[in-house]
Amino acid sequence: MKAPARTTSGRLLNRSMATLLVAVALLAALPATLAILWTSFEARGRAEAEVTANLVTLTRSLAAVQETINRQALGMLETLRATRAVAQRDLPAANRLFTTVLADRPELSNVFLTDAGGRVIASGLPPFLGQDLSDRKYFRDAAASKRPGIGDFIFGRTTGKPILVYAIPLLDGNGDLAGVLGLSYFLDGYERFVAGLAMPPHVRVTLLDPSGRRMVAYPPSPVYPLGQPAFPPIWEHVRDAAADAVTFTSPRPTGQEALFSSLRLRQFPDAPPYLTIILSSARDEAFAEADLLLRRGLTLAVVAGLLALALARLAGRAAIGRGIESLDQAAAALAGGDLSARAAVDGGAAEVRRLGESFNAMADTIEIRQHELADAAKAMEKLRGQLSNILESMPSAIIGLDAAGRVTHLNAQAATLFGLPRETVIGREAALAVPFLAGHMDAMEDALRQRRSLLLECMPLRRGEDDRLMNMLFYPLVANGAEGVVIRLDDVTERERLRELMIQTEKMMSVGGLAAGMAHEINNPLGSILQAAQVVELQLDPALPANQEAARQLGLDLAVVRAYLEARKVLKFLAGIREAGLRAASIVSSMLEFSRQSDSRHVQADLRAMADKSLSLAESDYDLKKRYDFRHISIERDYPEEPVSVSCAPTEIEQVLLNLFKNAAHALAGVAQEGKVPTIAVRVRSLPEAGEIVVADNGPGMDEATRARVFEPFFTTKPAGEGTGLGLSVSYFIIVNNHGGSIRMDAEPGAGTRCTITLPRREPS
Repeated sequence: MKAPARTTSGRLLNRSMATLLVAVALLAALPATLAILWTSFEARGRAEAEVTANLVTLTRSLAAVQETINRQALGMLETLRATRAVAQRDLPAANRLFTTVLADRPELSNVFLTDAGGRVIASGLPPFLGQDLSDRKYFRDAAASKRPGIGDFIFGRTTGKPILVYAIPLLDGNGDLAGVLGLSYFLDGYERFVAGLAMPPHVRVTLLDPSGRRMVAYPPSPVYPLGQPAFPPIWEHVRDAAADAVTFTSPRPTGQEALFSSLRLRQFPDAPPYLTIILSSARDEAFAEADLLLRRGLTLAVVAGLLALALARLAGRAAIGRGIESLDQAAAALAGGDLSARAAVDGGAAEVRRLGESFNAMADTIEIRQHELADAAKAMEKLRGQLSNILESMPSAIIGLDAAGRVTHLNAQAATLFGLPRETVIGREAALAVPFLAGHMDAMEDALRQRRSLLLECMPLRRGEDDRLMNMLFYPLVANGAEGVVIRLDDVTERERLRELMIQTEKMMSVGGLAAGMAHEINNPLGSILQAAQVVELQLDPALPANQEAARQLGLDLAVVRAYLEARKVLKFLAGIREAGLRAASIVSSMLEFSRQSDSRHVQADLRAMADKSLSLAESDYDLKKRYDFRHISIERDYPEEPVSVSCAPTEIEQVLLNLFKNAAHALAGVAQEGKVPTIAVRVRSLPEAGEIVVADNGPGMDEATRARVFEPFFTTKPAGEGTGLGLSVSYFIIVNNHGGSIRMDAEPGAGTRCTITLPRREPS
């Protein structure tokens, strides 16, 4: 009887243990070997794809650099366009600003400003002034599209470096071209950037302008001269490509086969390319590593087959595998956010147990650190809230700006001061969002550039019909890498008015005692002079019997004596003595007003009626008719319909108003010759607890030094002999001392003068 046929597996199992182990090892190694071979070929393919992908990534990185340069250049131009020097065409200031920018930014070749015709009117480089740029591409593009333009690639005249020019249009109020603001950017920054990249030595970088000329070629080589056309087959392939980004294989000018990656850059989606970036890599060098990987893979496959014979240690590997599996599961849970995940450390080899213990210790540290970070975040949020509350509670207006002049913070006081909602201000340029700041951007730039605080005192702010004075303090932000400026505004209007009133009151008090003493000392001899002049006139009067009797006893004809005196103008001189004496007495009487309170009885009177009566007196005043022709001055009345009653001595208030009308008439002398109609405006207003009257003219005004002294006794701007300098001083004492009111003089050179009088409705108790 024949034995049953044995199967292959049966025959194999009947072999010796060594054979079985070898067979098992070889069978176990076969899949690994095949996998290694497949992985090696796949790795080579991935390496080739990676070389291509890296080339494309480098191309996009350089494109990102160019886009960053574009944003920086255009951002710098936008910042310069917002400065006062450029916006107001202050060419000397613009030249200084451009020179400072060139000194601070070595990557710039020049900064310039043209007029609408393309002629350079301001430049950081003086030799560039006056040049005609109307035929340059960047000027034509900016002028035609009203959008930023980029010029053709050029070489610097003095540096020999490649340059790219950026320009933005400047428009007038009608949207028409007023000029172009531009800057020239050195392209050798690309060489420094590329040199800093860890690129393979076989990679070459080339930048081409729209016509295919080389702007940058790295590494430098005489085979690739700057300013020359690119290799025609390569340029034609890039130029005629349907897409802006392409990769292809083509020979280099040296004949070496290379892989190319190109990207065309456009300023706007609908604009033609202004620059093309091309990166190339020699195939034999680029894929050398991939070929090496393949050879290593084949070698590894052979080695793996040999090592498969050592599978006797499968048990140990299994133990290690169990420990690694536990560790992998714990790591995955920890990565998913489970901070309590830990690896099992009760089995496996000692090394695996130690690894698990180290992992668990690391997880403990991460959990503790996470809790600490959460606590720190809460504390930071609380601190941020406290700082916000402090800023919102401050009585000062606080405005935060970044280095580009955009508003980053506006506290409640600032929003109330300017009447601006925060959501429409935050993120906008300060000069546009808060018009009051437009005239102070130079101060902000100085504070930021000099890294120090800067104080501007008593800056005028117009709010409706009210003029306020603001102190502006600029604090530069230079800590923790942040750049910007914090502006603090404080309303000092009332403080300045009080200070001015205190100074004026001290002047008046110091003069009051002097005026009283001088008046009493002058009155005595003045009375004697007036009395003696009157006695002489009486004793020369021919109608008096005593004079006739004395002349008869002396044998004189009194009429002849009188005729002689008149012929020799003695009587006229006596009249002049009396007139001068009376004028001096009037001055002395005015001086006495400084040393005593008025005892005039106060009554309720209408400011409108007192203003009209004073105007009537001014119109009939002979001196005003003779010297200033008051009748030809235009009078503008702005009265309310209802009476504005105040407690006052009407004659004193009328005296004050008449003084103001006389001063206004004097100031308006000669205004008609300047082509203006001489005008005095009288405005009466009713305030809650007082009445207000304003007298304004459109005369030449006065400077600040003169305005500060107008209420000083004996100070006058009139020629000698035409004024005593006491009119406004007396007016000041009538309003302030006698009536408890206020009087304020506002004036600017060339903008007329305005006097504001405020009188209380009730007599102070």
